Amino acid sequence: MNVMRWLGLEEMLSGLDTPVGCTAEQLSRDDIPRLTALLSTWYPDIRVGTESRHLDPSFYEREVYLRGESPERPLYAIVCREQKSGDLIGLLTLERNVRGLQLSAALGVVEPSRRGVGIGSLGTSALEVVGRNIGAEVVLYYSTLKTPLGQRNAEDRGYTLVGLVPAFDVDAIAPGTVKRVYEALYAKVLVAQERVHVPAWEMLTPPTRALFTHLFGPHPAQTAVTPEVREQRHG
Repeated sequence: MNVMRWLGLEEMLSGLDTPVGCTAEQLSRDDIPRLTALLSTWYPDIRVGTESRHLDPSFYEREVYLRGESPERPLYAIVCREQKSGDLIGLLTLERNVRGLQLSAALGVVEPSRRGVGIGSLGTSALEVVGRNIGAEVVLYYSTLKTPLGQRNAEDRGYTLVGLVPAFDVDAIAPGTVKRVYEALYAKVLVAQERVHVPAWEMLTPPTRALFTHLFGPHPAQTAVTPEVREQRHG
C-alpha cells in the first residue's frame, strides 16, 4: 500500500524551517540508549501513562521506523540536535493510521534549557507539514491541560479544539500523586471542505447539537431558509 508512506525526512519536512542552531534527523538505532536515558531527565512525568512506552528501547525496535530500517512501522521519530555540539535536545514521534488517513503526535519533548527557542512549537507545525506531505487527510493533536503551552501552540497554528477528553490518560499531577487526567483534542482537516460529510441535523441529539454549534458554528440546516419561511417573513 503506497498511501501515507513514510518518506525521507527532508521530503516530509519540505516547507518547514527548523529553529536556528538546531538540526532535525530521523532517529537511528544507535541513538536509542542515549535518548531513553535523557527522556526521564527532560520530562520526569513520562514515567507513567501512555507516553512511558518511549522509555522502553524495545518500543522503538518494534514500532518506530528507524533510520535504514523497515518503513512499514507505524511510528516515525524525529530527533532534534544542537548544531554545534550534536547533543540531543528534542524528540517528536508521529503515529500514522493508514486506513483512516490520520496522523497524530504521540510525544513531543524538549530538553528544559532549550525551551522557548521554538523547538516545541515546531512539533505542531511538523505534524501538519508531514501530514500533508505523506497524504494524511486529518491531523490530530492531544494537549496536556497541566500547562497552556501545548494548547497555545495548536491554537496559534490554526488547529481546532474539538473536545476535552476526561480520564484520557494517567499522569503525575503532583509528587507521588498519579491520577487519570483530562486532555484537549485538537484537529486540523487537510482536505477540501466538500470532502467532509456534515452529519444530518435530525440525527443529532440535543447535547450533540449544542456541542456541534459551539465548536463549529451554525449547522447548515440552521441557516437554510425554506421558500415558505422566506415568503412568510416578507409577506
